[in-house]
Amino acid sequence: MKKVALALAFIFTVSAGFSQQRKRMAKKNNMTPEQVATLSAKKLTLQLDLSKDQTRKITALYTDMAKQRKVKGDKMRKEAEASRAKLAKNKKDDVRRQRRPRADFETTNEALDNRIAFQAKMKKILTSEQYEKFSKLQKRKVGKAKKMMAGKKKKMAKNKKMKKRGKGKR
Repeated sequence: MKKVALALAFIFTVSAGFSQQRKRMAKKNNMTPEQVATLSAKKLTLQLDLSKDQTRKITALYTDMAKQRKVKGDKMRKEAEASRAKLAKNKKDDVRRQRRPRADFETTNEALDNRIAFQAKMKKILTSEQYEKFSKLQKRKVGKAKKMMAGKKKKMAKNKKMKKRGKGKR
């Protein structure tokens, strides 16, 4: 009886976690680039105490960035689907050996150029005090993202090890 209760508790816990994850993903994908930009600009307005003119300029800047990101994301999805279709024709062993290509020089260079241009535009919009606060917020955001990615990488490595161990026993 205890085992049954424990198994049910485990199943409910796992299913609740997956449903929350699905809700977050669905919520994130439902917004248009303009909506994302508006929310980001309003958050920044609250954090930096921006004027209406500054908010309007930043909203326009964020909208342009969000549209570019959406176009690039759609392009990457199409390329990924095409490569998956190509790999599906190959044997399973060949699919396992192929890895996701790393970012090449052009892609990285373009991303860095975009970031430099964004910073220059933000410097023009914000006062020096506001820009200093903004750069601190950005650094904190990047730090959190790196920590999250490091955690995901550890989790993936752990799962890989577990899969290898499981295959050796069979």
